[in-house]
Amino acid sequence: MRAKFTGGIGSYSGKLDGVVFCHYRREGMVLVRKYRYPTLTENNHKLGNTTANLHSIKPSDGYKNDMRTYLGRYNTLRENEGRYVRSWVNMYLKLMREMARRDGSIDLLSLSREEIYSRDLPCISIKRAVEAGLLPEVYDYTHLDREL
Repeated sequence: MRAKFTGGIGSYSGKLDGVVFCHYRREGMVLVRKYRYPTLTENNHKLGNTTANLHSIKPSDGYKNDMRTYLGRYNTLRENEGRYVRSWVNMYLKLMREMARRDGSIDLLSLSREEIYSRDLPCISIKRAVEAGLLPEVYDYTHLDREL
């Protein structure tokens, strides 16, 4: 549900009295929901371990900056309107999961930087990922060629 504030309060993010407030600056709104702690399952642990492994690859600063540039252009695509990706990390995880979905021999739980380079995987740079069809094409993507 959307929230409206009075008394000069523009927005609020966080938890208060069993309610969670989520401020989305780009959309100019605050969403409210009841706080519920999720029931953890085996899938939660698998997803957490996969994400931790992908973060252990530690992309270079140049790769991160290219991902941020790509993200800004990706969010302006007409087909993504209303479904924005909010950070470079989310786009990075999306790229890796799409790569693993297309190539069943890639195990994200054990993927390492050495394996990426030895197998010459397309996630090495944003340019190669776009050319491989893992990410949609955006304006001037050919300059996003800094390596992982």
